[in-house]
Amino acid sequence: MFSEEHNQYVLLHRVRRTPVYLDRKTLLIVGCLILAVTVFCATDMILFGIYKNLVYPKNGLNTFVSSENLENSRYRAIAYSNTHPNKNVTEIPKFVHNYQPDHAPNALRLVCYFNFPANDQSMQVSDIDPNLCTHLNLAFASVVNNSLYLDNEQLSFLAEIIKLKQTNENLKVLVSVGGAGNQNGFPEMVKNHTNRKIFIKSVWDYVQQLNIDGVDLDWEFPGAQINYDPNQRMHFTQLLSEMRKSIARQDKYKVFLTVAVAAITDIVDVSYDVAYMNEYVDFVNLMSYDFHYFTSVTPFTGINSPLYETSSEKYFLTTLNINYSSHYWNYLGMDKSKIVIGLPTYGHSFRLVNSNSHDLYAPASGYGKLGNLGFASYPMICNFLQKNHITPVFDMENFSPYAAKYYEWISFDDSQSLTYKAEFIKSHNFGGAMVYCLNADDFKGICNMGVIAGTKFPLISSIKNALDGAT
Repeated sequence: MFSEEHNQYVLLHRVRRTPVYLDRKTLLIVGCLILAVTVFCATDMILFGIYKNLVYPKNGLNTFVSSENLENSRYRAIAYSNTHPNKNVTEIPKFVHNYQPDHAPNALRLVCYFNFPANDQSMQVSDIDPNLCTHLNLAFASVVNNSLYLDNEQLSFLAEIIKLKQTNENLKVLVSVGGAGNQNGFPEMVKNHTNRKIFIKSVWDYVQQLNIDGVDLDWEFPGAQINYDPNQRMHFTQLLSEMRKSIARQDKYKVFLTVAVAAITDIVDVSYDVAYMNEYVDFVNLMSYDFHYFTSVTPFTGINSPLYETSSEKYFLTTLNINYSSHYWNYLGMDKSKIVIGLPTYGHSFRLVNSNSHDLYAPASGYGKLGNLGFASYPMICNFLQKNHITPVFDMENFSPYAAKYYEWISFDDSQSLTYKAEFIKSHNFGGAMVYCLNADDFKGICNMGVIAGTKFPLISSIKNALDGAT
């Protein structure tokens, strides 16, 4: 006879008679976890739905959250504490309300960036039309030893540009600080009050000694760099607050404080306390271009500065356009009148994988031959089109042209596309247009193409005409 203790049937019978039950405490914990996951998923789906609904191509945008909802300081304090969990609400900079907007309600800005000439063949100060733009941003100064810095050659160009105000007394000249690849001085400068105070004093030195009208801060981007400091966004907001207070304490000078800001939502969410910035800046220059260019992780063609999404785009791609990014900034709390929408005078070229596949999102293997690392000025593009007898494709979904020849593919803007985009700015009551840059437009008027062929600065002139209401 087998021992009962080793009989598999007896053992199985015992297991069945004594099943393992979860005690009440464990069941409660499991139930709470299931409930929490359910609530989280439902909330996430709702929020994603709201986020997705921010995109309304070509039709009304009446369902955007009103910026008035962001005016409550307690609401902002809660929002700030959620994004800065280790910071006290008391550390939030105080608002300053005692300054006036820099333009009449119906006046639209046309902000133009001018890059310091690289050589004698580059665009010179003498090529600038003083009556073309309302604001002229000289690009770029640096932050050195916590101070605004221009070298002697740059100072010489600045002095020439200031003289343009003798022709147009309403022209505002600002120094733009930073720019892509020129961010090294910002993290240390914003880190504490002492360093920020040094920078602000250096700005006042330039205002008083050189008669500039203000500064444009182009830090790309707070908190979004490798080895970033999570406090950079807060420190940058503190800098803006302290600069605004410094401006408010005097009445001798009218000084402008502007910021060049990212358009891509993932960067915006990391880098900016938008509702606070709204209180401190005269306006922001939204860099609504470079939405598509060749990289190893985006090896396909795309429009540099699309006005709207296309019907074929899904998910994140639907956010990469002027319409979405400009309204997203407004949704986060920036007044429309303070959002100056960026428009490019340059294009991006691509090297196609297959010359027979040349539509949007066609596979690309690298930069095109046209331009430098894919960056092509309008005269280069004009010459490419005319030399090869190319008629560009004008995409009526995103209101932008592109062209292809063999393995070369180029996205760019022309007078027609920029007119559409300027009319969008005007009809949606934004604060104006920013152009990057004067140097990349046809500043000599050599391109015999477009509605105003042979005109100097044909692209920027098209924007100006549309903003001014010219037909």
